[in-house]
Amino acid sequence: IGLDIGTHAVKAVQMSRSGDDLVIEDIGYALVDRNRVANDPVSAQADALREALEGMPHNQCLVVGALPGQTVVIRYPRLKKSAAADMDAAIEAEARHNIPYDLAEVFLDWSLLDEETEGEETNLKVLLVAAKHEVIDTRMRIAQGADVTYGVLSVDSLALADAAEGAQLLSATGTTALINIGASSVSIHFTKNGSSNFIRDINWGARELIQTIAKARRCD
Repeated sequence: IGLDIGTHAVKAVQMSRSGDDLVIEDIGYALVDRNRVANDPVSAQADALREALEGMPHNQCLVVGALPGQTVVIRYPRLKKSAAADMDAAIEAEARHNIPYDLAEVFLDWSLLDEETEGEETNLKVLLVAAKHEVIDTRMRIAQGADVTYGVLSVDSLALADAAEGAQLLSATGTTALINIGASSVSIHFTKNGSSNFIRDINWGARELIQTIAKARRCD
């Protein structure tokens, strides 16, 4: 079961695997109470999550969620090629220069994207993600409020690329732009040759877009 918890609505999709394909078994959708979200967003989103999952056997499924992209830090450092045993130490040292938080305040994760050779030197291109503990805790409290346990917790913009890859939409030899417009934020994810290359998340979404159109057209 994949979950998308937004400021406007919560979406859920239940899938199973059939051979090499994913089959959609059920979908759920629930609006977040706008009158409650300003004062108690965790409770409001938890109630919407519970409603979206109604009828789904979520306690028997792998539940996959994601953190909002604008709440995490994503970087693409280049590191000199080193032994696998030294990678964690190299990543942590790089994170101290790239992450604008004390590392004690964040959860770090990374993935090797590519090896780039220039002359006799080989560098490793790494995807580095840092999320503050309080952001993860908030996501966990929303899930716990709906009696849900995450098996995987990713990031919205990375989940967008996972979905595109699963649908065979990524170009293996070119650039693909993935854009997800939510109610209050937008995720933009460029992939190059099938691999993550650039991510930008902005606090601007459909709500501001609709307000701008309404103002320009002088309508409600």
